[in-house]
Amino acid sequence: MKWRRYIGVDMRGNEIRVAGLRRNWRRGAELLQSRVKKIMPVPISGDSLKEMSQTTEQALVKSLRQVLTPVTQNERRLALSLPDRCGYVMNLKLERFSRSRKEGMEVVMWQVRKLLPAISDLQADYQVLQRSATGSVGVLVVAIEKRLLGLYENLIRKAGFIPEYVGFYGLNVYRHWRYRLEPEGDAILVIMNEDGIILQTYRDGVLEYYQSRAVGGQVARQVRELHRIVAGGRSQHFSGLGRCRVFLHAEKAVEAATLEALNECFGRKLQILEGDEENPPALTAALGAAECVMTGG
Repeated sequence: MKWRRYIGVDMRGNEIRVAGLRRNWRRGAELLQSRVKKIMPVPISGDSLKEMSQTTEQALVKSLRQVLTPVTQNERRLALSLPDRCGYVMNLKLERFSRSRKEGMEVVMWQVRKLLPAISDLQADYQVLQRSATGSVGVLVVAIEKRLLGLYENLIRKAGFIPEYVGFYGLNVYRHWRYRLEPEGDAILVIMNEDGIILQTYRDGVLEYYQSRAVGGQVARQVRELHRIVAGGRSQHFSGLGRCRVFLHAEKAVEAATLEALNECFGRKLQILEGDEENPPALTAALGAAECVMTGG
């Protein structure tokens, strides 16, 4: 029997992180191959893509092809994970929401344009998280500027591949770790990387709050920003979560002083989500993207 490879690609900074999975009926997923490779001398960003010369683009496409081909082999479909700063992740509470996908998208786009009036050309998608007995609906919305999405997708296509799914880093990190988080019911997830911090809260296993701050990779600044978010939203976003577990995903080793400051911020000891030699933290978003396609969500 020929098994399909599910390919996750995480593009951040000047590196690409690739994970190739196949379905394993006992363990859920089996990692076949992975790579973490520097593909550009300088970090890739939305602005740099928009201003990229043809020569630079050709070099980038060549690098992508060289890194991806050994992992993808004959598979051309892949799941692409982009930095949170490339777009917008919103958790909306709507009083009335149609079960029709078309009508639901119209409502979502109206809300997105209302929240982001300065951006005229957006592409969005949504997922219904929860429907209450009163008729209100919790909806997770992701949006990105169409031109920027097109630039990323064109790079992938020019390298000879098909972007089957495009998502954002923070959500893909959760997808990889959800087997640890979902059984908790209520939980808080803190993510720290070179771009900044992401904070997510879950009640009864459902995403309730999502905040991403591009404050850079300086740890002291990240910790200060977390203190601001938690202090500012303690009564609204963290009410009733005083006893739930707080999980930390960090791509670099966390020093004892940093962990102590984070423990102080949340008033409890954080649980560090650690990978292993086969699944290091740097691969988490790529794994989550591949798992999203493999499991269908």
